Amino acid sequence: MPDEITLQKLKEKYGTVLKLTSDDQLTTAYCKKPSFTTFLNYQDKYKDNPHEAILFLFEECVLDKENYDDEFMLAAGNSIVAIIKKDSEFTIDVTPQKDEFKKSAALIRYAFQIDPYQLSIDEFYKLLEEALWLQKHNEKRMENTLMTAFAQTFSN
Repeated sequence: MPDEITLQKLKEKYGTVLKLTSDDQLTTAYCKKPSFTTFLNYQDKYKDNPHEAILFLFEECVLDKENYDDEFMLAAGNSIVAIIKKDSEFTIDVTPQKDEFKKSAALIRYAFQIDPYQLSIDEFYKLLEEALWLQKHNEKRMENTLMTAFAQTFSN
């Protein structure tokens, strides 16, 4: 188990550090939230083999590389998926269409000029929410501009 200084350094490096503990409280693992790329890889693997996909997700996120039993890794991987779902306002299916993620990534890239595939999944959804708000705001502005232009055109 890492000491407080080590935990603080991990938090500075990865943002959120998850402490996942087994039901019997005997096994604990510290994990980071997955990046968007890791989550996409998890989804690709999930289609073929959900068991392996969850193990992959856990292994990508765990910070202390110890030997854990499969049962704990599966439970912890499922916990990571549950945390990702909870982090987002959006309802996430564990096997959503890849096209939807690509559209979301394109929107984030366009709005913020950053690579969305390098973001942690919770940061990805925060920026997606902001990008959607910006898009809606811009559409409203365009709508108001067009209404004003039509009003001026037809009032003359």
